Amino acid sequence: MTSRVARLARHLPVLLRGRPLHGPERYRPFFIVGSGRCGSTLLRAMLEAHPDVHIPPESGLAAMVRDYRRYSRLPWKVLLRILLAPLGYERAWEPWELAPGPLLRDLQELPREMRNVATVLNAVYRAHLRNHKPGAGRWGDKTPPHTPQLPALQAVFPDLQVVHLLRDGRDVVQSFLQVSKASLPYFAGAWLRAVRTAQAFGARHPAQYLEIRYEDLVRDPRPSLERVASFLGLGFDERMLHHHELDLKLGDVERHPRLQGVWQPVYQTSIGRWRTALDPQQILELDQLLQPTLAALGYGPGEPAGSR
Repeated sequence: MTSRVARLARHLPVLLRGRPLHGPERYRPFFIVGSGRCGSTLLRAMLEAHPDVHIPPESGLAAMVRDYRRYSRLPWKVLLRILLAPLGYERAWEPWELAPGPLLRDLQELPREMRNVATVLNAVYRAHLRNHKPGAGRWGDKTPPHTPQLPALQAVFPDLQVVHLLRDGRDVVQSFLQVSKASLPYFAGAWLRAVRTAQAFGARHPAQYLEIRYEDLVRDPRPSLERVASFLGLGFDERMLHHHELDLKLGDVERHPRLQGVWQPVYQTSIGRWRTALDPQQILELDQLLQPTLAALGYGPGEPAGSR
C-alpha cells in the first residue's frame, strides 16, 4: 500500500495541472499553409528536392495536439498509447506507413522533463525522416487544414516558421469545384478564412512568417525558392528547380490521381483558368464574394492574376 501511495504522490502534480506542451528543447519545424488547391503540393515537392529537408505526407498532427491537451493528466505510458495509436489505423496517417510500436517503446522511457507533446511530435516526424530521407536535418509539414491551427501549433513549437502560399481565390475555387460537389460560396468562404487566418498570424509574428504567391512560383520559380530557402536558413539548391526529374517518394501524391501534375515541369496554364472554366454567373458571384479581399491583395477584377 505504501508503494502505491508513493507512486500516486509522484504523479499528483501532473494529474492536477497536466503536462506542459513543450520543454526547454528548441525544435524549429516549418509549416506550409494555405487554402488548399493553392499549389502547396508543388512547393512541398520542390523543397523535398533539397537534400537537407524532409516533408512527410499530410498528417493528423493537429488532432494529436488536441488529444494531448485533453488527456495530458493521464499516466505517461497511457497518454502515449492514445497519441500514437492513430498512426496504426487512422486514414490521416495511412500514407506515412509508420508503425507506432518502436516509437512507443522509445518515448515511454523519456526522462520526466522531456515528457511533452513537442517531443512526441518531433519524434514522429524524425522517425519518418529516418525511414525515408536519413540525410536530411530539417523537417516540415504541408497540411493545408493546419492553417487555422497555427496559434495552437505555435503554443507547441514557439520557434516554428510558417510559409503561406497565396493563390488567386478565383483559381482556388475553380480548382476545388473540379474535384468536389460542395458549393461555390463554401469554397470562397474557405479561401477567405485561410488567407485571413494566415495573414493574421503573420501580422502578429512577422519574423516567423513568409508569404509567397503561387503565380510568382510558377512563372519564375528561382526567386520564390530563394526566398523560402533564405527564410528557412537553408542554402539554395539547384535540385529544387528540377524536382520533377528526381525520384522523389512523396507518399500521398502517388495515391491521388489529381496530384499527378506535380511530376511535370512547372507550368503556368493554371493561372487565370477561372476566366474560361467558370460561367459568367459564377464569375459574378465570385466577384461579389471575394473582390474586396482580392483587390487588397493586388488581384484585380478580370486582370491577370499575379504579384502587385
